[in-house]
Amino acid sequence: MTNAAEVFDVVAGVHLTPDTEVLINRTLHIDGIRCLFGDPVWDLSAAIEDRHSAGQAVHWGGFPTPFRYACKLYLFALLNIVDDAPRLDSSRSLYPHIKTILGELVPLRRFTIWLADKGVRSFDQVSAEHLDDYLRHVTETSGVSAQSKRSALQAIKRLHVYRDALPAQCRLPPGPLWGGASARGLAHYESSWGKPNTTPRIHPDVMEPLLSAALMVTRTVAADLLPAARNLLAMRHLAHQIAPDIRRAPTRTVSLFDTTKAHLECLLAALGRNDASIPGIRTGDTSTVDLMGLAVGGWLNYTELKRMRETSVLLAEYGLPIEVDMLRANTFSPISTRPWREAPVGASELVELLRHVTTACFLVIAYLSGVRTGEALNLRRGCISRDSKLALTLMSGQQLKANDRRRDRSPATIPWVVTDETAHAVGVLERLTVSDLLFPAFNICSQQRFLFGATRTRTPGSINADITSFVEWFNREVAPAVSHPPIGADPEGTIQVPRLRRTLAWHIVRRPGGTIAGATQYGHLHTQMIHGYAGGADSGFLDDITFERFLHRAEIIHDDHQRLQRGEHVSGPAADEYRDRVDRASAFAGLTVSTTSQINQALSNPDLQIHHGAVVTCVFRRATAACLKTSDGSAEPFWSRCRLGCVNAARTDRDAANLAQHVEALQRDLATLELPEPLRQRVQLRLIEHRNALAEHESSRPMTVPHQSEDDE
Repeated sequence: MTNAAEVFDVVAGVHLTPDTEVLINRTLHIDGIRCLFGDPVWDLSAAIEDRHSAGQAVHWGGFPTPFRYACKLYLFALLNIVDDAPRLDSSRSLYPHIKTILGELVPLRRFTIWLADKGVRSFDQVSAEHLDDYLRHVTETSGVSAQSKRSALQAIKRLHVYRDALPAQCRLPPGPLWGGASARGLAHYESSWGKPNTTPRIHPDVMEPLLSAALMVTRTVAADLLPAARNLLAMRHLAHQIAPDIRRAPTRTVSLFDTTKAHLECLLAALGRNDASIPGIRTGDTSTVDLMGLAVGGWLNYTELKRMRETSVLLAEYGLPIEVDMLRANTFSPISTRPWREAPVGASELVELLRHVTTACFLVIAYLSGVRTGEALNLRRGCISRDSKLALTLMSGQQLKANDRRRDRSPATIPWVVTDETAHAVGVLERLTVSDLLFPAFNICSQQRFLFGATRTRTPGSINADITSFVEWFNREVAPAVSHPPIGADPEGTIQVPRLRRTLAWHIVRRPGGTIAGATQYGHLHTQMIHGYAGGADSGFLDDITFERFLHRAEIIHDDHQRLQRGEHVSGPAADEYRDRVDRASAFAGLTVSTTSQINQALSNPDLQIHHGAVVTCVFRRATAACLKTSDGSAEPFWSRCRLGCVNAARTDRDAANLAQHVEALQRDLATLELPEPLRQRVQLRLIEHRNALAEHESSRPMTVPHQSEDDE
């Protein structure tokens, strides 16, 4: 007698069994992670390209029992139907990405719990009335954001569009769901897509000392700690590789003495096989074993190592050489004229200081390159290259919102163009990591770092916490020692990594001549960045720049209007046009904009084309601009070729005051410097031009009529 063949459900053309692999039609980025349909937990991290995402596993125990199997079938369809996948009207991709899928599982689970509470046992039992009730349940819940409501409804709409790809028991009722209305419309959610970035900037008085501190740590502090750090990481890596089984057993099941003794024996034997030394410390003329260093570097319990008599016996038995200060830092470089530290750094403190060094490297890389948070966290060893022909330093990485062709980590895919300081910070991290990821997850010497650090990065939340800790440490330990300005509290609250890009855009627009990273200026930095990915539409960084330019222009127009109302005098060929434009454009100072395209249209408005220079104001009109050549396509003045006699020139009282100061400086140069005769003649000619301009400005000032009182009549 033969048993009837077991019938399995078919999804995505696959007959599903408990042993069916879950990730069939997805590109895998991690080897060795394999989950099966019958598993109670599906780990999807292998299919996620960026490593900083949290919550990469699906725990099926949280789903109601009646719906658990059906939800597994649905998730299998989401993962593996990639050709002609069912799509929502609002979809911008051909099939849902893993992170999108994971984000919708929470509202899906809430929907199934709600159904189970209503006595519904399967999706094919759901009626249109049930769906209408759930719509009211979601939209009428108080204290929930419109975005969360939209996400809750979007998850159900996606389940509905997949109905034809699923077995009968997984199908919601046919026909348009909720009248075909979008989840966004039903939730009254106004998307931020295409709108300017409203992330608060970091105040300049906070950002400038923060960047200075980060550069100081990556340059000087890191150099002093790296030798001991490299030794520490090498020993710790070896210790994790050779650890006996008892060392990895739960502590409640084994003796601390037995664990420490067994692990010490394995470690000393491995060090001997590698002709390595053990860390030492010098006391007077005597060198002894650095037990704290041995404990930290060797993944040993320091208290037990110090207490048990077997420690000295085993050390003598193996007779390994002692290297003094192998895991300690004793010499510290001066910053300005004073060293940043006096007391030695032992192995245990070294671990904490390396965390601050990593944070400083992140700040330098993320801020000076303009990369997104996830793009910075996913950087890997070897991401820096140099183009000798272009004289550019390039950083390649995972461009998270670019198309597939440009996501490869290669200089040929238009990477970021970065400063030497950014490249140096990457180099520091490459010496501090034992895997390819520059920002691996978990603490630097933890077991998890060595187990999972090659596949998981730090999360944005952990980096935010690290920045707060870095500021506290620098203000407490380093700033007073080297007379560095403390990093103050930001008016907008704690410093979080998404604020770095917005702050960089502000500095590029508002302080293009501001000096950063030594001789580099924000204007030069921007010129570099637009050569690569940061200068493309995919990066989104140019939108931040555009928004800051609009805000800056609107603020200037508002200030100009206020000054004219208070009687500021304007002279020059374009004085009348200046006054007319300011009067017409003053409405832009209070303009509300909601999209980047609106900003671009506003910036192209001729009434906003007023540009303040050092000693003259340009009421820009391209056709009459003396600074532009016929071949120039610029929509703004070229200040280095500015001509005082240009018909676009106007001079405000502010310009006249600056010009008067410049005249005084030239006069001092003539009186005190031994100038070559040709240069002296050019300076004298320039002085004549400037004095004439000042005289013209004053002579064109309207006469003020004295007020006549009744007694004078």
